[in-house]
Amino acid sequence: MVTVRSKQLSDAAIEKLENQIPKMAAAATRLAYYRAVAAGHTVVTVEQNRIVATHADGQVEVLVEPRSRHRVQKGQVLTVRKIDGRA
Repeated sequence: MVTVRSKQLSDAAIEKLENQIPKMAAAATRLAYYRAVAAGHTVVTVEQNRIVATHADGQVEVLVEPRSRHRVQKGQVLTVRKIDGRA
């Protein structure tokens, strides 16, 4: 009878692989962005707290400018009221 050993990764190997996840995610996101623009789609992103649309022809359109609603001091307690039955 043949015994089969399952290969197990060491803790160091697992940690090394886990450390690569942020780099791989960033690369995949960047690639998806370029593919969408190359396919002629408009891509909506956030740049400097503004929501912008980048068109396939390179035109950048600002959709929403940020605006400050409440100035909050450190330690200030805010109460949240319910709207339409939602918290």
